[in-house]
Formats: sequence, C-alpha cells, structure tokens
Amino acid sequence: MEFIIPRQAVLAMESVANAAFHLVGGRLITVSLWRPAMQDLVRVYSNMPEIYPVGGVSSALGAEWTRRCVGQLESFLAEDEHAINSDAFEHQDTLGALQLEAAVNAVVAKDGTFLGCLNLLGSRGSYTEQSVRDADNLAGQLADILTALRSHLTG
Repeated sequence: MEFIIPRQAVLAMESVANAAFHLVGGRLITVSLWRPAMQDLVRVYSNMPEIYPVGGVSSALGAEWTRRCVGQLESFLAEDEHAINSDAFEHQDTLGALQLEAAVNAVVAKDGTFLGCLNLLGSRGSYTEQSVRDADNLAGQLADILTALRSHLTG
C-alpha cells in the first residue's frame, strides 16, 4: 500500500518535528499513526526518509509498550541502548548503526483514544523525564492531524 500524505499534514508534522528538535533534541524524528484494526504503527512522517521512509510499519510491538502507550496513554522513555534493544522497538540494527541509543515515544491521543506517537531518537543520555513532558506537550499538537490521517488512509 502506498501512503500519500496530504501536503498540509506533512507541513504541520514537520513544524512539530522542528519544534521537538529545538526543544527536546533528536537525530531521528518520526510520527507514527496507530491502525487499530492491524494493531500496528505506520510511519507518516520522517526527518530521515531515505533511512526511515514514510509508510514503514512497526507491527511487532512489545506487550509492555502496547499496554503502557496504547492502553494507558503513557509516553515511553528508553534511556539507553538496552531499552532500545527491548521488544518496544523494531529495526534495532538500523538504530544501532545510526548510534541511536535513546528514545522518547510521546503518545498522541484524543478523547481517550490512542492515535499514535511522536518519536524522538538520539544518543545515550539524551532524554530525561523533562524531555518526555516537553515531547508530550508537542505531541498534543498532532492529535487533529493524526485523526484526519487515520480517516484519509483507512477510507
């Protein structure tokens, strides 16, 4: 399936990604959309599309990550490469090659429904609980965008 993201949505996600880069940091910044019927995340924005292209799917999501993020709407902090190598993340080889050893998955939700995540990945020690709070504030700006994209991409 080819993913065509409307230009307005791309620009809005890029604006949030740029704000996240300046406020929280991150070398790889993506936005993922939750597809409840498939129980997976599809990438709808990437600042490194040549390595992490739009349309990439994460389907082997760990039970703890799913319980926390999807079920409890709590963002996830991976502080080091051990957490990145857990079942919360796919593509560990690519992440390791890029020396991305820490991450924040900031939950995007609306009306108690999980919509996806703003994902920030950086080097070990890049993120703290304050990083998560800052990313959460920015992720809230993506709720309407992801709601519209879910409708657009699933018809």
